[in-house]
Amino acid sequence: MSMQKSGRNPTRSSRDEPGQAAVEALLVLMLMVLLIFGGIELSRGVALRQALDSGAGAATRALSLDPAQWPFAGSLVEQSVQQTILGAGPGATLQVYDSANTPRSAAWLSGSAFGTAFILEASAPFQTNIPFLSDQAIILRARHWGIVERYP
Repeated sequence: MSMQKSGRNPTRSSRDEPGQAAVEALLVLMLMVLLIFGGIELSRGVALRQALDSGAGAATRALSLDPAQWPFAGSLVEQSVQQTILGAGPGATLQVYDSANTPRSAAWLSGSAFGTAFILEASAPFQTNIPFLSDQAIILRARHWGIVERYP
C-alpha cells in the first residue's frame, strides 16, 4: 500500500488553522502596539528634553546679564516646557551650581561678582504611558554654563 504525498499533514485538522491565525495575529498586534506607543513616548521625551534644553539656555543667558532675575529665568523654562507640541507637561525646576558643582541658591547667584561662572540645571519629571509595560517616572535634565556679565 503506497501513501500519497499531499501538502497537508494527515494528523492536523483544518479546524485548527483559523485559531492559530488568530493567536498569531494577536501576538503581532501586541508587538505593534508596543512599538507604536513606544515611538510616541520616545518622541514626547525628546520634545520635553529639547524644550528643557532650549529654556535652560535662554534662562542661563538672562541670568548672565542680570543674576537677580531668577523668577524671569524660571518663567522662561516653564514657558518653553509648556509650549511643546504635545501639550502641557509637568512643571520644571531650576537649580544653580557653582563652578565646583556645589548646589547654590538664587541669592548666591544674585550676589555674585562679574566673571563668576555658574551652572544652571533645569529638570522635569517624565512619565511614560506604554501599554503592557510598567510606568516609571524619570527625571530629564538640561545643564548650561554661564558667566555673570553684569558690571558692578
